[in-house]
Amino acid sequence: MTRDGWVLADAFDRAAPTYDAMVALSPGYHDQLATAATALVDRLPRAGADGGPVTVLDLGCGSGASTRAVLDAWARAGRRPSDLNVRGVDASEGMVAQARAKEWPDAVELVVADAVQHLAGLADGSVDGVLGAYLLRNVPDRERLVREVARVLRPGGAFVVHDYSVAGSLRARVAWAAVCHGVIIPLAVLKRSDVPLHRYLYTSVRDFDSVETVCGRLQAAGLVDVRHRSYPGWQDGVVHTVVGSLPDRGSR
Repeated sequence: MTRDGWVLADAFDRAAPTYDAMVALSPGYHDQLATAATALVDRLPRAGADGGPVTVLDLGCGSGASTRAVLDAWARAGRRPSDLNVRGVDASEGMVAQARAKEWPDAVELVVADAVQHLAGLADGSVDGVLGAYLLRNVPDRERLVREVARVLRPGGAFVVHDYSVAGSLRARVAWAAVCHGVIIPLAVLKRSDVPLHRYLYTSVRDFDSVETVCGRLQAAGLVDVRHRSYPGWQDGVVHTVVGSLPDRGSR
């Protein structure tokens, strides 16, 4: 994706070495990812195709925090590690390099690829679950991405979108602007971080879909039982998790 003359993946490449330290400063970041991953695991089938492992795509995996959240949620659910395969996909080589530097079980694969292009190369009904954490906002063709996710899901499979969205609330828009202009961007300037990337964070959230629009995208792609939750504190109405499922064969 190109934005104002710079490529977003390149910007994440530059931010990759300090990305984990940066998100650690965000209140609730990892707890919220854990909630999103749990929402996905709660809807996954007991087994994958032909009784094999359940297959999950972590689209926009970044430095691996969301991938780790899926593994941890799976373990908390008391399910065997050997029954899960996870593929993390991200367009930033730098971010994937950071993820690969960490320790992972053999069932985790990390791939450098554009999310939509990666989905387009997969067969219909070939995965059981998809997590898109802080992804959809950064995709130019959101409708296509959601449509491709629905296509590659097996019947009964689940899709979880986890992201910032403030379009539906004046209070949330004001809070987001205050935090970005009062804390995030000045801190980036002070630390000589990638200021354009932090400014992009502000504008991309400001201009992103409302939660109602995100839910509508999932429903238009054929997902059902679409549900949404936000989080307490100043992030109420700012950070959201949306989950939907592809109907299983018995409900068609």
